[in-house]
Amino acid sequence: MEALRASILHCLGDPGETPNPSAWEYFEDGLLVVDDGHIAAVGPADALRKKLPADLEITDYSGKLIVPGFIDCHVHFPQLDIIGSYGAQLLDWLNQYAYPAEAKFADPDYAREVAKAFVEELLRNGTTTALVFGTVHAHSADAIFEAAEARNMRLIAGKVLMDSNCPAELRDTPESGCADSRALIERWHGRGRLGYAITPRFALTSSPEQLTAAGKLAAEYPDTWIHTHLAENMDEVEQIARQFPDSRSYLDVYDCFGLVRERAVFAHCLHMDEQDRSRMAASNAAAAFCPTSNLFLGSGLFNLPAMRKAGINCG
Repeated sequence: MEALRASILHCLGDPGETPNPSAWEYFEDGLLVVDDGHIAAVGPADALRKKLPADLEITDYSGKLIVPGFIDCHVHFPQLDIIGSYGAQLLDWLNQYAYPAEAKFADPDYAREVAKAFVEELLRNGTTTALVFGTVHAHSADAIFEAAEARNMRLIAGKVLMDSNCPAELRDTPESGCADSRALIERWHGRGRLGYAITPRFALTSSPEQLTAAGKLAAEYPDTWIHTHLAENMDEVEQIARQFPDSRSYLDVYDCFGLVRERAVFAHCLHMDEQDRSRMAASNAAAAFCPTSNLFLGSGLFNLPAMRKAGINCG
């Protein structure tokens, strides 16, 4: 057992949903008691100390703030070296910056080097759980899982599925993508604090055959996550409409292939209508809200009130 003394802030509900101060709890002089890796007690230091063994050593962090670890619901570890690359909207940005950076991950040693640095940066900044995109290379998923496992970190990740409308060196096939994903699921999902996410990059870079394979994989492994992008940029939305003319909307493309379900996390979700939001809520799918990226690439604004009204979990 150990005890940490500092200012402590934690949430009992969503403080952004209502102005009710009971959604959070703050102790100016607080004590956090940890027993065998689990929080045993938290409260005012003076009151809590009286209930603890007299010889329990207390580590004093007075003047500092203890908060729960942050959770990043959508992040790309291969983009670590291109943070701040400016001057383009989404589709041009992918071609100009993201795809060339991801091509470097064909080298397994490079993938491991970046994965280690990425995990260390997350933890250094207080992020203790993350849902992470890899690259199309299966060993990119191995690399990020290995790095997280070495730090006993809670992390969900997956190899990207991408077989069309992207550089040739970053393409897999419906068959190879499914086989690689299945092998990674069997190797990593549920191992320690790790989980696997079936990861089509977005509908624009996956053929109907690949999305069909991804949907079958999701049905075969219902406790895995699904992680992809949805309705981030208007040019992207328009291209999706041309590529999948029989679908009502961008979300409906995924729905037609069995990819809208509980444990599906859709990043961005900017350009959606009420029917899409109702479907997301009914399926228990979730949205990952990325304000910095949205503003940086000029993609648009996330309608948080509408998402909350629909009952969609947002992170």
